[in-house]
Amino acid sequence: MTLKRFIITLLSIPLLAYWLILSPVIPNYEMSSFRYTYSEDGKWKIGLYDVSVTTPISFVQFWQEKKYLVLYNSKGDYIGQTTPFCLQYFEEFDILPPNSKHNSMWFMPEACDYNIPIDKPRWWSKIIKFRLSL
Repeated sequence: MTLKRFIITLLSIPLLAYWLILSPVIPNYEMSSFRYTYSEDGKWKIGLYDVSVTTPISFVQFWQEKKYLVLYNSKGDYIGQTTPFCLQYFEEFDILPPNSKHNSMWFMPEACDYNIPIDKPRWWSKIIKFRLSL
């Protein structure tokens, strides 16, 4: 393999992974099918978004009405979101906001890892926050 092919492969793999994993779950503020829920104290805003149809897999997830949750602070700044690896259908869910005993937003049911750390964002939240800042 030549050096040129190696460099192209090295650059293509992260872009392909970004497209397959993260592109369906980047919050799209222009979508008409999302809603917000606010915490009782007004410090947190939770957005419930449909999966964007950007890949063949996400088309199936969209068709199955899969959704993901995004956490914002009271100013509307992006804090983080649920895992992109386990999306589910939400009808009703309970929210446990951060308090003095824990520093994460917890969502029930817990079919997946549905907590959003406030102070130590997960790697996908860091990438998506960077992408939203562009």
